[in-house]
Amino acid sequence: MPDHPRPLPAPADPGWLLPAAAWLLAASVLGLSWLFAGPIGGLAYLVVYLLAMLPGLPVGFALFGRQQAAGWIAGGVLGYMLTAVAIWAVVAAGMPRVMVFLAAWAVLSAATWAAYLAFGREPVVLLPRWCRQDTLAVLVVLLMVPALMGPTVGNIGARDEMGQERYRAYFTADFLWHVALTAELARFEMPPKDPYAGDRDLSYYWAYFLLPGAAFGTNPGGLWSDPQPILKVNNLLSGLLFIGTIAVFVWTFVPRAGAMAAAVALSALAASAEGAFAIASAWSAGRSLASLRELNADAVTAWVFQGLTVDGLPRSLWYTPQHAMASGLGLVALIVAAASPRGVRRSGALLAGLALGLALLCSPFLGGAFSVIYGLGVLCSRHGSWSSTHQALMVHAMAAVPVGIAYWCASSSQMFEGAGAALSIGYAGPITRAPLVTPLLALGPLLAAALVGLVAGRRRFVTSMAPVVVGVVVGAGLLYFVTLPGGDMVWIGWRAGQILLLTLTPLAAAGMARAQDARTLRPLMRMAYVMLFVVGLPTTVIDTYNAQDIWNRMMGPGFRWTVVVTPAERHAVDWIRAETSPDAIVQMEPVARGRETWTHIPTFALRRMAAGLPISLLKKPVYEERSQRVRELYSTEDPRHAWNIAKGYHIDYLYMDSAERRAYGTSLEKFDDAPQYFARVFREGDVSIYRVVDRE
Repeated sequence: MPDHPRPLPAPADPGWLLPAAAWLLAASVLGLSWLFAGPIGGLAYLVVYLLAMLPGLPVGFALFGRQQAAGWIAGGVLGYMLTAVAIWAVVAAGMPRVMVFLAAWAVLSAATWAAYLAFGREPVVLLPRWCRQDTLAVLVVLLMVPALMGPTVGNIGARDEMGQERYRAYFTADFLWHVALTAELARFEMPPKDPYAGDRDLSYYWAYFLLPGAAFGTNPGGLWSDPQPILKVNNLLSGLLFIGTIAVFVWTFVPRAGAMAAAVALSALAASAEGAFAIASAWSAGRSLASLRELNADAVTAWVFQGLTVDGLPRSLWYTPQHAMASGLGLVALIVAAASPRGVRRSGALLAGLALGLALLCSPFLGGAFSVIYGLGVLCSRHGSWSSTHQALMVHAMAAVPVGIAYWCASSSQMFEGAGAALSIGYAGPITRAPLVTPLLALGPLLAAALVGLVAGRRRFVTSMAPVVVGVVVGAGLLYFVTLPGGDMVWIGWRAGQILLLTLTPLAAAGMARAQDARTLRPLMRMAYVMLFVVGLPTTVIDTYNAQDIWNRMMGPGFRWTVVVTPAERHAVDWIRAETSPDAIVQMEPVARGRETWTHIPTFALRRMAAGLPISLLKKPVYEERSQRVRELYSTEDPRHAWNIAKGYHIDYLYMDSAERRAYGTSLEKFDDAPQYFARVFREGDVSIYRVVDRE
């Protein structure tokens, strides 16, 4: 394994810390599962998730052994996605039934465990010896997950005294889209349809959501009435795997419990100086700290300097678990790449390729990036002679086999149709407006700690941390030279920033370990690292507060910070779910709704629309063209013209609430005045639903 700082003597262990941390983590997970999905539904889905991890455990053990946390955590992330692939196969075979899903899972589990038992139990990658203090350190960093997710995810959809459901705006951009996606996957059609263009196939990387989709689609005993509780528990458990993978990845290079825990905490909680900058700016301008409620604290680089944004790791837990899972799988592969100088068997390369292939299915961009990092990391590692390097490359080339299979599966399922053409290579876009400020503010504290590690170990990093250094270079290259002109210009910054956050962390840990060894400078270095946390923590504190703040109804940049679903709207979507066919096309007006309630029908009514403006998908002409036609349907005063548009898009029901009434006023009277075209089937308050009459 990589050369690393010499271990220090283990500190005195009082004996009670480890079980206390384990019980606290278990209680937190059980309590939040209960809170998110109820005493039965939450614990039931917790069991489903744990069972989904089971097929991957022998793969993790084969890679890293059972005595290593890496074996268990890698097995968890591999098992989750292997189970998703099994679900995929069952749906593709046209047999989406509970017993068939269970049979596929049982066959998969039997196959992985039988292979592990038959081909030997010696790990293909030898890691440093794992100690009790390492387990304690991992448990401590895992406790960050419930601390970050309890107040934020726990407030998703919370009801106020008026019975309104409240959703923080950024959760509407991702979490509520994931609800709609999960509901779509629960239909068990392959490939799934686009909820915002109901007659078209969905071009999106949906593999991560197959497990919650299968659970909701089969819903044994009616455990879950909505995908939201399932996704909350799913995000919690995936967050634990993500942070756990980061911890063992860092520990692989720097097997010091304290340095690893401190570096992971810095990366997850204090990597950005944007919050400190925002506080200083507010004070200098004479504004109160209450003004920070109206600021996207983790996007100061964009809001103030018009540059790219780099989302911190807490946002991966809250909003983008699919990208977090892909990153975790990529880190598993990089641990294998780090062992290349000592020799890795073909079986190890194949299993690393399996992790990369599953990462590609989770998030094609990140899966592809980590595949490149894996290959370059092996190439840049020092193997001795050129013949040894050539032999290592031939061995690791086996990793391309599962990656190629995954690419074929994703491509044939249209997971990234059009995404490649949307990418642009070159120094352009928002990064050019703040090329230095962006990394210094968004990653400043972590960059400083990583720089210390890089300088302290500059003579050894070519051999011991080649995958890490390559990862930093690739992440920086993506940040500066790749853009997405046809989509959200900041999306690349989020993904490239995630790679940088993960690969800078081992360097930060190395610096912390070196500081621990330098006895004369130890007090000064400790003070410096404390200051990095002081500078970085405000971003996470502000961001966490704002993410749970569902009482802020002020306007943001084109949307309200909190979106509400009124009791009348809830009754209406419940009526749609109970009284309409699952295949019904239910249409609202998407243009007037903008970024606030853009996914109202697919998320809450669980029905497809003929036209929508999905802010979480690549922009396509079909979305805009259809939405403008639906806008015409609502704005025209001619009921026959409106009916012709509705029938042309095979719309079965029309929905309207205060959003449509504010935008179109008296134009909506045509729906009540022309019963030969539209029949009102629901009305409560300002919410109405009309059935499009079939006149043929």
